[in-house]
Amino acid sequence: MKSTLWISVVPALVASAFLTATPASAGGADERAVAQCRAEMLSRFDQGAVRSHRVGAIAGNSRRTRITIYVNADRRYTFECAAGANGEILTASLDPARAGGPRLAAGQR
Repeated sequence: MKSTLWISVVPALVASAFLTATPASAGGADERAVAQCRAEMLSRFDQGAVRSHRVGAIAGNSRRTRITIYVNADRRYTFECAAGANGEILTASLDPARAGGPRLAAGQR
Protein backbone atom coordinates (compact mmCIF):
# COMPACT_ATOMS: atom_id res chain seq x y z
CA MET A 1 0.00 0.00 0.00
CA LYS A 2 2.83 2.41 0.81
CA SER A 3 4.50 1.94 -2.57
CA THR A 4 1.28 2.52 -4.56
CA LEU A 5 0.56 5.69 -2.62
CA TRP A 6 4.12 6.91 -3.24
CA ILE A 7 3.86 6.09 -6.95
CA SER A 8 0.63 8.09 -7.32
CA VAL A 9 1.85 11.09 -5.27
CA VAL A 10 5.14 11.65 -7.12
CA PRO A 11 3.61 12.26 -10.59
CA ALA A 12 1.06 14.63 -9.05
CA LEU A 13 3.82 16.67 -7.39
CA VAL A 14 5.86 16.81 -10.58
CA ALA A 15 2.81 17.86 -12.61
CA SER A 16 1.92 20.61 -10.13
CA ALA A 17 5.46 21.99 -10.34
CA PHE A 18 5.14 22.34 -14.11
CA LEU A 19 1.63 23.78 -14.01
CA THR A 20 2.36 26.54 -11.50
CA ALA A 21 0.89 29.77 -12.83
CA THR A 22 3.65 32.16 -13.87
CA PRO A 23 3.20 35.01 -16.31
CA ALA A 24 5.38 34.26 -19.31
CA SER A 25 6.24 37.81 -20.31
CA ALA A 26 5.79 39.76 -17.08
CA GLY A 27 9.52 39.89 -16.36
CA GLY A 28 10.34 41.34 -19.77
CA ALA A 29 7.54 43.93 -19.66
CA ASP A 30 8.50 44.99 -16.13
CA GLU A 31 12.16 45.33 -17.09
CA ARG A 32 11.26 47.36 -20.16
CA ALA A 33 8.95 49.62 -18.10
CA VAL A 34 11.63 50.19 -15.44
CA ALA A 35 14.21 51.06 -18.10
CA GLN A 36 11.86 53.50 -19.84
CA CYS A 37 10.79 55.14 -16.57
CA ARG A 38 14.40 55.40 -15.39
CA ALA A 39 15.35 57.12 -18.66
CA GLU A 40 12.37 59.49 -18.33
CA MET A 41 13.31 60.29 -14.72
CA LEU A 42 16.93 61.01 -15.62
CA SER A 43 15.81 63.33 -18.44
CA ARG A 44 14.13 65.55 -15.83
CA PHE A 45 17.49 66.33 -14.16
CA ASP A 46 20.70 67.92 -15.37
CA GLN A 47 23.47 65.42 -16.08
CA GLY A 48 25.23 64.49 -12.85
CA ALA A 49 22.52 66.01 -10.61
CA VAL A 50 21.12 62.61 -9.51
CA ARG A 51 23.27 61.23 -6.71
CA SER A 52 21.31 58.00 -6.33
CA HIS A 53 17.98 56.43 -7.14
CA ARG A 54 16.19 53.19 -6.37
CA VAL A 55 13.05 51.48 -7.57
CA GLY A 56 10.55 51.54 -4.74
CA ALA A 57 7.61 49.72 -6.30
CA ILE A 58 6.53 47.91 -9.43
CA ALA A 59 2.83 47.22 -9.90
CA GLY A 60 0.41 46.91 -12.74
CA ASN A 61 -1.56 44.73 -15.05
CA SER A 62 -1.43 43.52 -18.65
CA ARG A 63 -2.11 47.01 -20.03
CA ARG A 64 0.37 49.07 -18.03
CA THR A 65 3.06 48.89 -15.38
CA ARG A 66 3.37 51.51 -12.65
CA ILE A 67 6.85 52.27 -11.33
CA THR A 68 7.84 54.37 -8.30
CA ILE A 69 11.45 55.56 -8.16
CA TYR A 70 12.96 57.37 -5.17
CA VAL A 71 15.57 59.92 -6.26
CA ASN A 72 18.26 61.76 -4.29
CA ALA A 73 19.51 64.89 -6.03
CA ASP A 74 19.52 68.41 -4.57
CA ARG A 75 16.70 67.03 -2.37
CA ARG A 76 14.61 63.85 -2.20
CA TYR A 77 12.07 63.27 -4.94
CA THR A 78 9.49 60.63 -5.75
CA PHE A 79 9.10 59.87 -9.44
CA GLU A 80 5.98 57.96 -10.47
CA CYS A 81 5.61 56.61 -13.96
CA ALA A 82 3.27 54.36 -15.91
CA ALA A 83 4.41 52.54 -19.04
CA GLY A 84 2.20 50.72 -21.52
CA ALA A 85 2.60 47.09 -22.50
CA ASN A 86 4.84 48.15 -25.40
CA GLY A 87 7.12 50.20 -23.09
CA GLU A 88 5.71 53.59 -24.07
CA ILE A 89 5.53 56.15 -21.23
CA LEU A 90 1.86 56.91 -20.48
CA THR A 91 2.19 59.20 -17.44
CA ALA A 92 5.08 60.56 -15.41
CA SER A 93 5.23 62.87 -12.41
CA LEU A 94 7.92 64.17 -10.09
CA ASP A 95 7.06 65.11 -6.51
CA PRO A 96 7.92 67.77 -5.47
CA ALA A 97 7.94 69.45 -8.87
CA ARG A 98 11.26 70.92 -9.97
CA ALA A 99 11.54 74.60 -10.86
CA GLY A 100 11.68 74.95 -14.63
CA GLY A 101 10.38 71.42 -15.18
CA PRO A 102 7.32 70.58 -17.25
CA ARG A 103 4.03 71.44 -15.57
CA LEU A 104 0.64 69.84 -16.14
CA ALA A 105 -2.65 71.71 -16.07
CA ALA A 106 -5.25 70.63 -13.55
CA GLY A 107 -7.02 67.48 -14.67
CA GLN A 108 -4.15 66.26 -16.86
CA ARG A 109 -2.39 64.35 -14.13
